Amino acid sequence: MALSDRLELVNPSEIRKLFDLAQGVEGLISLGIGEPDFDTPEHIKEYAKEALDKGMTHYSPNAGIMMLREAVAWKLKEQNGIEADPKSEIMITVGANQAFIMGFAAFLKEGEEVLIPSPMFVSYAPTVILAGGKPVEVPTYEENEFRLSVDDLEKYVSEKTRALIINSPNNPTGAVLTKKDLEEIADFAVEHDLIVLSDEVYEHFVYDGIRNHSIASLDGMFERTITLNGFSKTFAMTGWRLGFVAAPAWIIEKMTRFQMYNATCPVTFTQYAAAKALRDERSWKAVEEMRKEYDRRRNLVWKRLNEMGLPTVKPKGA
Repeated sequence: MALSDRLELVNPSEIRKLFDLAQGVEGLISLGIGEPDFDTPEHIKEYAKEALDKGMTHYSPNAGIMMLREAVAWKLKEQNGIEADPKSEIMITVGANQAFIMGFAAFLKEGEEVLIPSPMFVSYAPTVILAGGKPVEVPTYEENEFRLSVDDLEKYVSEKTRALIINSPNNPTGAVLTKKDLEEIADFAVEHDLIVLSDEVYEHFVYDGIRNHSIASLDGMFERTITLNGFSKTFAMTGWRLGFVAAPAWIIEKMTRFQMYNATCPVTFTQYAAAKALRDERSWKAVEEMRKEYDRRRNLVWKRLNEMGLPTVKPKGA
């Protein structure tokens, strides 16, 4: 099927339609889009200005500047327990969202299936379709706090299944997979020879003392995992459009080729700012301040919903 035909199968996001309609409406509070209402920390803005003053207004390498790839490698090792070579196993993207279609394009063949936990982020199924695959929804349930389980997956896997998306902390449910959950999912992926796309953009926003874990850190999983992350949620940089990917070298090479003929490269001066931000303690203090405020709001909304007779699972993250 031609790409132009696949586009006919993909509808515009209803959330984005509502978002556009709401622009300019005074006093409206939007609960429908993953947009931090915090501004980018001032020191990160200053880093961007510094980059501009240094003349960083030219093309960067297609996979991103080495300074940022090395900073991402450091972050992944220190925070996630993932060892990735910045030269061949990490790339910088124009937001984490772009990385999905590039990731699928690196390995997915026409008609192959991708298991996606549902409820799901709005972009997952369309990117599978645009890459030529078939999205297969795997329902998750309130009684399990919407956490994905192998029992759920076993009902939907087939000979055509090629990949699995996991999103923890989850958008929109707020579910956070435990290390045991991830170990069981990893065994399932190995058993069925699946590639796992792990969306970890909300990794720092977890509550009640729990910790988020990365499936690529488990034994034998890096070679079959595409870890997607970015700066939009972590540092409130949604408009900067900057993400990163860690994956086996053969996947990164193909994704870089896709980016080469698509966006060419992410914006250079924003990459510099992100690289500096990752190694600046002020950035992580800002993240913790945001996390505490999100936690306060989570507790308030959950309490009020239940008081109004709308029983709601208390989200563990996102």
